[in-house]
Amino acid sequence: MEMTKVLIQENNDKRELLTDDNKKVYEDFLVYLRTDLRIDEYQGEEILMEILHHLLEAQADGVAADEIFSNDPKGFADELIAELPSEKKRGRTGFIVGQFLDIVAFLLIVQGILNFVLPYFTEIDTSVGLGNIMLLGILITIIVLAAIRVIFNLIRQSLFKENPKKAERMAMMKAAVYGMVGFGIIMSAAVFVPEFGPVINVEWWIYIAGGLVLYVIGKLIKK
Repeated sequence: MEMTKVLIQENNDKRELLTDDNKKVYEDFLVYLRTDLRIDEYQGEEILMEILHHLLEAQADGVAADEIFSNDPKGFADELIAELPSEKKRGRTGFIVGQFLDIVAFLLIVQGILNFVLPYFTEIDTSVGLGNIMLLGILITIIVLAAIRVIFNLIRQSLFKENPKKAERMAMMKAAVYGMVGFGIIMSAAVFVPEFGPVINVEWWIYIAGGLVLYVIGKLIKK
């Protein structure tokens, strides 16, 4: 982990030496590789440093980035990834689990805040069936894990484009549609699925405490 941090810091320092055009190309590489969940984080940073050195050397010789990558930087990145030994291509399980816990923690804290505030304005039922909790847990797990992959794929598809702003807008629109559909499924299950299983009463502070615990665990896992 420390070696990875050193590489990231070196990367941040050296890329400031790039021209604006070269930096734009390089930052597309950076996002493309860092959002590839198959690649070990340290290995990905090593590839980025290799690309950065190529760009700096070419820049010193007056060679444009397009010439280095034969007008196909995405293909160049894919070739580098394909050449990695299979043991260097592994899912970023810790990162994915950490992101998942962050999102679930956020949902729990929001639910806790709502359960605390709403009784001042209206009556609410804080009882919930264990079956409903399990169903919502399964749905949230599936939708959140899928969302991480979908969003990363959308980000990657928006890179290396001649019109990056248009590509970014399209990616954001698609991500928003996915988010609304996912949220709609979860809310529909919460509202319309009849209560089943043993019923328990969940106080507002339990939601918030659970959310804070998951948030801390997520941060520790990502470290």
